[in-house]
Amino acid sequence: MKAYKKDSDTPIMSGGKVAVVGGGNVAMDAARTALRLGAEKVYIVYRRSMEELPARKEEVEHAEEEGIIFKILTNPVEILGYNNPDNPRDEKNGFVTGMKCIEMELGEPDERGRRRPVEKQGSEFTMDIDTVIMSIGTSPNPLIKNTTKGLEVNNRGGIVVSEDGLTSREGVYAGGDAVTGAATVISAMGAGKTAAKAIDEAIKKKETK
Repeated sequence: MKAYKKDSDTPIMSGGKVAVVGGGNVAMDAARTALRLGAEKVYIVYRRSMEELPARKEEVEHAEEEGIIFKILTNPVEILGYNNPDNPRDEKNGFVTGMKCIEMELGEPDERGRRRPVEKQGSEFTMDIDTVIMSIGTSPNPLIKNTTKGLEVNNRGGIVVSEDGLTSREGVYAGGDAVTGAATVISAMGAGKTAAKAIDEAIKKKETK
């Protein structure tokens, strides 16, 4: 959509103060990209400590080197927006003006061994923010399993596939986050290539019959 052009209908928002919510590799990429696009300040807002950050160590180090500010043990509560009731057509209406957060502390470990973040009562504060980027973990859309008969999924909702990417449905292949859960683009591309090769071989076998 040519958002890099200043006269674009949907231009890239740049400058100001940016908060990236999350602590994975994508969050680091989003934060560093925002900074390079001219943001005044960029924050990584993460509810656990630096030791629990899921991003690769080098990603975190590079983000720190570039000047990304880490607001750890912090969790967003509410995104605040501009509202001018006297002028519904005010172009600023709906734009982010800040983010209300609460401080966290680490409690007992969860089922995966990671210490569970717990809210510190009375520790709410507001960050002066112009843009919020949500970069948190996701899970496969439950509509897939609920609307596709005979499709086998695991206890996390991920689609079960063979080494070639074949699902429990004949002729249906899958790969990427819908199978593995949140992972990398490279992994998804690899799964796509594996599935494409398997599909090609399956079609050729049918043609020779």
